[in-house]
Amino acid sequence: MEAIADEPLSRERSLGTSVMPLDELTGGFRSSKVSLLDSDNSYSSTLLHLLCVRAVSQFDEEVVWIDGGNEVSPYAISSLCKRLMLDKRDILSRVNVSRAFTAYQLVTLIDEKLEEQVTKSAPSMIIVSSITELFLDKDMKWMESHQLLRRCVDDISRVTRDYETITVVSNDSYHHSRPSPGLTALLYDGSDLALQIRTRRNGLLLRVPKKDKEVLFHPVPWNQATMEEFRGDLDGKDRSHIPLGA
Repeated sequence: MEAIADEPLSRERSLGTSVMPLDELTGGFRSSKVSLLDSDNSYSSTLLHLLCVRAVSQFDEEVVWIDGGNEVSPYAISSLCKRLMLDKRDILSRVNVSRAFTAYQLVTLIDEKLEEQVTKSAPSMIIVSSITELFLDKDMKWMESHQLLRRCVDDISRVTRDYETITVVSNDSYHHSRPSPGLTALLYDGSDLALQIRTRRNGLLLRVPKKDKEVLFHPVPWNQATMEEFRGDLDGKDRSHIPLGA
């Protein structure tokens, strides 16, 4: 399936998180675009689970999730379904998870298996979590890591354009002690939207570098509603502020 320059999308769509400060900052995650979550905080994992659940619910389609950091949590998905009043069995049944435990396995899942899985399940969304973590193995040479990650980034971008998916990739520096600026730069070059999540004493700094926009966000306890939640649907069901580590 070849993408044609300037050809209108057959299904132009946008996915929000329901976290109002974040949605106002990013404008939502869009089809045929690769979005990067570059985070020093586990809140990025919570956002991935939230986006996953909302994608299945909103578009009534599947999600393909390639996990490079043992990130996927059925418990987190079930908890979000309960909060959003969704059928957890239905949501979980439509999340297709593939886990990698080495960089080479991750390359195989992306380079050889991703397009096949997308063709088979026709997902609305692709998630690739903790993409750089496995490339930071001390036994891998930096040049090899760089070349393999570049191949993955190129493959993700191509599949995203060709199949018009909403694609989110996470780079989680809190997982490891030696983040690589070179590998991170590859991810920024290959993304249409980059969202930085940085821990501050009084909350989380959310920043979109390409737009030079930022906002300080204060997560709230899991079961606590906020007034902003009730600015969505009349009954407030479409808003869900979620806390750190939820």
